[in-house]
Amino acid sequence: MNTKTLYRQTSFTNSDFPFSIKQISTQNGQPDILFHWHTDIEIIYVNEGTAQFHIDYEYFNSQPGDIILIRPNALHSIHPIQSSSHTMNVLHFNLDLIGITHKNIATLKYLQPLYNGDFEFVRRIQAQSPGYEKIKQSLLTCMANGREQGPFYELRLKSQLNELLYLLFSHHYIVEKKFSTDAYRREEKIRLVLDHISNHYQEELMIEHLAELCHFSPTHFMNFFKKQLGISCMEYIIQYRLKKAAHLLQHSDLAIIDIASQSGFNNLSNFNRQFKKYYQVTPSQYRKACL
Repeated sequence: MNTKTLYRQTSFTNSDFPFSIKQISTQNGQPDILFHWHTDIEIIYVNEGTAQFHIDYEYFNSQPGDIILIRPNALHSIHPIQSSSHTMNVLHFNLDLIGITHKNIATLKYLQPLYNGDFEFVRRIQAQSPGYEKIKQSLLTCMANGREQGPFYELRLKSQLNELLYLLFSHHYIVEKKFSTDAYRREEKIRLVLDHISNHYQEELMIEHLAELCHFSPTHFMNFFKKQLGISCMEYIIQYRLKKAAHLLQHSDLAIIDIASQSGFNNLSNFNRQFKKYYQVTPSQYRKACL
């Protein structure tokens, strides 16, 4: 199998301008985009195929033409469905780009509540949803301008992003968030655990220690984690380490045994077995296909 068919990403980004566009294509149900969060707004246009989205503990399967909205700091993951190819265009932008730090009525009324979590997005806009065509056209225009990056595109793009947010507000796809103390506590515990895994994935990670972070027993913690994220904690850790290994295989000349070690696997045969189980190819085959 050619691993280039597993995952293709084309990016248009500018480090001095907090905005990026990516086209991501997957096949054969790989790879998952594991649970994570970021301070950017993320808006996805699904070109083809279907995938399972998990955003703020809501699950749904996307359809071609769907517009997916992800608020700042929302926990989310994407799982391509086995045997279905999936292509999506992904827009990221930080609210700094359109002036969240400027103290004016628009910022105080709309942008800061959106960033702080007082507002939330309706997760999905479908073809039959109110305002769909206008929102779709606005989104695709932003993406086209970001890809082309013609003269003065930064000024034009800021205006277009404001127009896009206006359409989302006016069609009630940005609404006041319903506050739940229990949901907030659950999310804080999950974030704490995911942060710990991200910072310590190269080390030995014990379920007992992760459970202590949440003040749970190991059994309660394992049930809690799987209920919230849909996979077991150990499955998540293995997949997280494999993502790190795949990145090193593609972007470094390190020996495979060193990549295994740096990714948190202390046994090469276990690393090879887990990698092939997840990616359907060996680490060597993956590296060769990425050249």
